[in-house]
Amino acid sequence: MRLHDRTAFVTGASKGLGRAIAERFVEEGARVVIADIDQENLDKTMAETTVDASRLTAINLDVSDFDAVQAAINHAIADFGALDILVNNAGYSPKKNWLEYEISEWQKVLDVNLSGEFYGARAVAEHMMARKSGRIINLSSSAWRHGGVATGGGLPYTSSKAGVIGLTRALCKALGPYNITVNAIAPGPTPTPMTSSWLSAAEDALKENIPLRRLGTARDIANAALFLASDEAAFITGSCLDVNGGLTMS
Repeated sequence: MRLHDRTAFVTGASKGLGRAIAERFVEEGARVVIADIDQENLDKTMAETTVDASRLTAINLDVSDFDAVQAAINHAIADFGALDILVNNAGYSPKKNWLEYEISEWQKVLDVNLSGEFYGARAVAEHMMARKSGRIINLSSSAWRHGGVATGGGLPYTSSKAGVIGLTRALCKALGPYNITVNAIAPGPTPTPMTSSWLSAAEDALKENIPLRRLGTARDIANAALFLASDEAAFITGSCLDVNGGLTMS
């Protein structure tokens, strides 16, 4: 098993990509803390998962609260003795014309999507530095490359996900000397609860622009995260892995 006896902490893990990543890690031998602000869906995941639920630990967490993130990370380290992998997946993306966003909504998107990923990395960094080992995987989006939808409906989201790339590269340089890799994944259009309000209507048009002629799946993204968390990716850091069927190309 590729993650035998390792411990991972995955945010936004009660549904969608986060749940798929957490369950994929369990399949490969990991113990996984699934963190999410949505307690109802956390309970649902624990009740319905098809993997070994004894290897999942659920925790209610708002990633935009640094003190809460630090406490949750510390608790996981105390429980398991070490934390090997952090996946910063939690995201927020209200959909409306960009001119209709309140400043508070812009700030909330940044607080969750960008600050939340920094908070996770900051909370676990010194533990990983002391161990001289670790994997940090940040979730970005293909939107950072193509600018998002034409109407600007996802402008705060796109901006935050571009920021994740800068964060990933800066963390790569800061943590590389401690044998900690930091990489990003940029998913293309993928059916999840977050994309349910718009993706089905745009699916046919999107497929015409995707060389593989299909949308992504949560499993596609989970497999990418598994690779970056594994020993096979030990010499990959500061990279953004595009998982989008060829929709955008570096």
